[in-house]
Amino acid sequence: MVLALALLCAFSSPAAAQNRLVLRGTVTDRNTGEKLLGATVRLSSLPTTATATDLDGRFELPTVLAQGDTLIVTYIGYAPYRQFLGAGGQNQAEILVRLRPQANQQLGQVEVTAKRPIAEEFIVRELDYLKIVTNPAAAADPLLAVRTLPAASNTDESASISLRGSDPAQTGIYLNNVPIYDAVKFAQLSGIGTFSIFNVDLVKSVLVFPSNPPLEYGNAGAGLISLTTDDKPRPRFLQGSLGLANSGVMAGAPVGEKGMLKVYGNYQTGEFIKAVNPESFRKLSKFGNRDFGGHFSTSLGQYGTLKLFAYGISEQYAYQFQSPSLNDTYRYRKNRGFGIASYEKAWAGADLSLSLGAGRSRATDGVGNYRAARRNADYYGSLNYRRYWSDALSTRVGLSYDERTIRVGGQFPALPYAMSETAPAYAATIRQQRTLWEAYQYTKWKHQRWVVGVGLRTTVPPRQQSAYLSGQLNLRYDLSPRQFLNLSGGQYTSFSSPDAAYYPFLRYCTRQVALDYAYTSDELNLSAAVYAKNESSLLDSRVYGVEVYAQRTFFKKLSADISLASIRSRLQTTNPEVAALALNQRQYNLPFIVKNNLKFGFKGGEIGSFTQYRSGAPYTPVLGAQLDPESGFFAPQYTIEAGTGRLPNYFRTDLTASKFIRSRQNQNTLVLYAVLSNVLNTRNVSSYSYSADYTQANPEYFQRRFLYFGAVVTLQ
Repeated sequence: MVLALALLCAFSSPAAAQNRLVLRGTVTDRNTGEKLLGATVRLSSLPTTATATDLDGRFELPTVLAQGDTLIVTYIGYAPYRQFLGAGGQNQAEILVRLRPQANQQLGQVEVTAKRPIAEEFIVRELDYLKIVTNPAAAADPLLAVRTLPAASNTDESASISLRGSDPAQTGIYLNNVPIYDAVKFAQLSGIGTFSIFNVDLVKSVLVFPSNPPLEYGNAGAGLISLTTDDKPRPRFLQGSLGLANSGVMAGAPVGEKGMLKVYGNYQTGEFIKAVNPESFRKLSKFGNRDFGGHFSTSLGQYGTLKLFAYGISEQYAYQFQSPSLNDTYRYRKNRGFGIASYEKAWAGADLSLSLGAGRSRATDGVGNYRAARRNADYYGSLNYRRYWSDALSTRVGLSYDERTIRVGGQFPALPYAMSETAPAYAATIRQQRTLWEAYQYTKWKHQRWVVGVGLRTTVPPRQQSAYLSGQLNLRYDLSPRQFLNLSGGQYTSFSSPDAAYYPFLRYCTRQVALDYAYTSDELNLSAAVYAKNESSLLDSRVYGVEVYAQRTFFKKLSADISLASIRSRLQTTNPEVAALALNQRQYNLPFIVKNNLKFGFKGGEIGSFTQYRSGAPYTPVLGAQLDPESGFFAPQYTIEAGTGRLPNYFRTDLTASKFIRSRQNQNTLVLYAVLSNVLNTRNVSSYSYSADYTQANPEYFQRRFLYFGAVVTLQ
């Protein structure tokens, strides 16, 4: 975790002041005045010693001027800047550098636009690399960063993201325009939370559509998270990390004039972290994983980009499982790999993209009379074409193929309340498959302050699949250059399975409408939203919600934000055969959710905190139990309506600290970091476990106080 802080701090000023001349200044775009992050600043006499501008475009360069020295500033897409400084022992006055866009910058914008979704004006939130690694609660994890947003409505501590009161299964997650299913590590691990499989060092941006996902993406019912990998070349580097539970290495090198290759590997084990945090890992007897990945990107021809990504992971864990009929060790093991290839090409009046993905996984798990082996296979392909009819009107059309196969075989409990090894069980092999051929069109029109988008997505006839039609309408009105209103609504179709061993792939139909407001400035950001949705499948869910958010920067060093949200939801069903599903279905009826981030940056480091206080999640309490004479186990009796109980309110505060040190002789860096989760050691109840006759209920808790620390070194 936090592997990427080394790159973040490369944008900071040097860690220690020196008794010599210090050049200070700001780098901006000459045309727009935008402050440029990451511009390289150096002197002609010291070509190997440089610094980079920070979030505010500022730089500090300790040096001793040589006779006839020149300040040189470079930034991709801009003409190099040179300023004669001369020699002397006095500090120069504040330097303002205004970089001029290169002549082909306008044509380059066509390529940039081709890499963005056509519905980009309706993005509610966009996270870049810096916003992720500076988020106190994200642990440099892209999905955990999304979890801190006002629109995230998680009732657990995992990276499986619930958006605005919908189940995480209804959140589409895409990487380079390819859907990623099961995007988390330790997906079934109870009690300590999970992490996403995405390495932040490869991430360029994360686009979040918490309502009304653009129909250029398929199989996303409630919301969408779209990640894009970075394709910008950088100098050769080698990075190593060491923490309480994780050690890893990452290397990168340019390939030719326009290509970049990055490879990485990590190894995680639990011995040291369990010794430091025995209470948090009391029920976890073993865990560990090994993962590796590689990313290659290069420019092909004029305004064409090719990206290749491959990832593999092997993970396992074991924890103490407790139920009324069983107290035993649950064991889980999984191997998984997938690959993605994407190509994008832009012209003056059009762009074309092709995305391909394939993945396989194999997992085994078991406890008591339950043992299963699972095999998943995913294949995806999409072809998209966009035409710019004019500066104001454009259309994107596309065709996609999405196949998912799940095979489950093993032994399963005959009675859901009897999991002892001697309890009745049955053997079965189940195969679930769904194949989606879909076509879509999305047309966007801009007129003065208005942006209008209309999208349709439907099945393609050649395949034997039931027909359906999804549609959406987006309206955006810019109140001023800094604020806008976004009204969006539509009907969306998605497919998922609550549990492949018991249910086939189910079609979900989501109808929703949302109104979002946003105001942005250098020091103040405000947003608000109201929304309503109806999700229909085996169970029907009605959701209504409201959220507000405010963020303020003080003295360019202290940043504070707070968000307030309220969600009302209710599950309904008229089918008694699926009543058991309703009893265990996660519900998001949360009258209040409060989140707060604080960040204080200082020379060479940062301190931050994240606090969340929310209503306890709904659950279905047990009223009593009856002895089943045939099995000898007690069968629980529930209330008629699911979700009538509520867990105690949830409260948690996390603290983070990082320190950055840069070598005076070169660009090598060292980052020291520490994370203290659940500082107050709050006992947040995650669920209740029961005695064998259900007369006693014992609370199960989320993660207790948890300390993690480590270091990251980067060699340039």
